Amino acid sequence: MHITPEAKQLINNILEEQEITGIRLYFKGISCEIPNIGLAFEEPFENDEMYEVDGVQVAMEASIVPYTNELMLDVHTTPYGPGLALVGAKEADKKCM
Repeated sequence: MHITPEAKQLINNILEEQEITGIRLYFKGISCEIPNIGLAFEEPFENDEMYEVDGVQVAMEASIVPYTNELMLDVHTTPYGPGLALVGAKEADKKCM
């Protein structure tokens, strides 16, 4: 996993605002045989694996760790302002498209 400088800045601003130490990635379900990964600004759960990614403390559910190698966390502009987007997960099977 990689966190872009823009995403790191946004994350650090939110972490400071919310007075927490890092982000958490978790299993959100399956779509086209690929896990959907959620992102939350919350403290780690008891069984999470801990990593430091580009200077950001990241907790991950163990079941999703193998799917995070190709991920990039970047800033995504929305009508409501900047947000975070996980991009670059393994491609879905073409029949799911």
